Amino acid sequence: MAKRVMENSKDIVEVSIERYRRTMVGTVIHPQQGNETATKDAIRHFANGLGDLNPLWRNEDYARNSIYGSIIAPPTFLNAISEGQAIVGLPGLIATFVGSEWEWFKLIQVNDRFSVTNQLLDLKELKGSGGGRHFLQSGILSYYNQRGELVGRCKWNIMRTEAKPGLGHQDEQERKPGKIEIHRYSEEEIAAIYAAIDDEEIRGRNARYFEDVDLGDELKPVVKGPLSLSDMVAWAIGTGWHRIELAHGLKLSHLRANPGLSYIDPDTGVPEPIANSHFLPSAARILMGSPLPLDLGFQRVAWLGHVVTNWMSDYGFLKKLGARLKSFVRFGDTTWCKGKVVKKDVEEKEYLVECEIWGENQRGEITTTAKAVIVLPSREAVNT
Repeated sequence: MAKRVMENSKDIVEVSIERYRRTMVGTVIHPQQGNETATKDAIRHFANGLGDLNPLWRNEDYARNSIYGSIIAPPTFLNAISEGQAIVGLPGLIATFVGSEWEWFKLIQVNDRFSVTNQLLDLKELKGSGGGRHFLQSGILSYYNQRGELVGRCKWNIMRTEAKPGLGHQDEQERKPGKIEIHRYSEEEIAAIYAAIDDEEIRGRNARYFEDVDLGDELKPVVKGPLSLSDMVAWAIGTGWHRIELAHGLKLSHLRANPGLSYIDPDTGVPEPIANSHFLPSAARILMGSPLPLDLGFQRVAWLGHVVTNWMSDYGFLKKLGARLKSFVRFGDTTWCKGKVVKKDVEEKEYLVECEIWGENQRGEITTTAKAVIVLPSREAVNT
């Protein structure tokens, strides 16, 4: 029986890969959008879900007196336009978000309207450890405003791993040494988190000039967490995350029509969205083999964008942000978003600063690494 289950699993993987390569690779699809318009309310909801108090995103009086004359959105607001359907299903293969490469070309101004395309790239089979096949699934999301201008682009990367037949995720997790448990914080640890929150610096109207930046300069850290259900709900609200926005009959009808987006809750026998792995411990065990729910990959990359926009001032422009996720962030984990300047350059009259950015948890482990390229104003350019 176990042999037959394994054969069936391989058949499912082979069929899904063949179908994906034949019908999807090279195509451009229009993914479902969480928001179509960057309204004042949509931008505020996203900033709340990100945990970002920058007045440029939310305070009309402040923004009116800024160089932009009105509210603008943080660059990572494009997640609230569309991000959830970047992952196109491949039955038999478990998906893990491993990174993205963002590039921005235009500001996101209040009331800009967006359309999105998702160009699917070929699967790359990789050598993996522990048996099973591993594939890198990628695509390119492109965001256009109402004027047809390309505002931003994101290459997303998903690791697809062949599911192990005949062994439930929960059983597999229980058999591993060093069982993972939610972190219990001491009073000293909580005090350190509050201190970091109080010490957060939004550069704002105080322009950061290219000439004032030195190699090795550190960016003021931004703390995220301890991650909990309420944080995930706030992110889902802020992005209009379509995978959980339906309720009752709408939800059940959608899951019936798209069985690949559902699982059966073992306690109720009722279909539920696979997105529950980011909200419920029971779903995380079944779907991800994790004893605790996980953050979202796009969400974590946006956290790193927050530390950059705080640092660059209202006068900076985040041009690129490429991130690689190295390990999971689970409920109870705190992420300290940090960075330092590693390069300065002038290209085509743009004054560019490159920063290494990373996320570090409460155990001192690096969970995410990234590089950001920022355009800063220059005193030299102003005086010429």
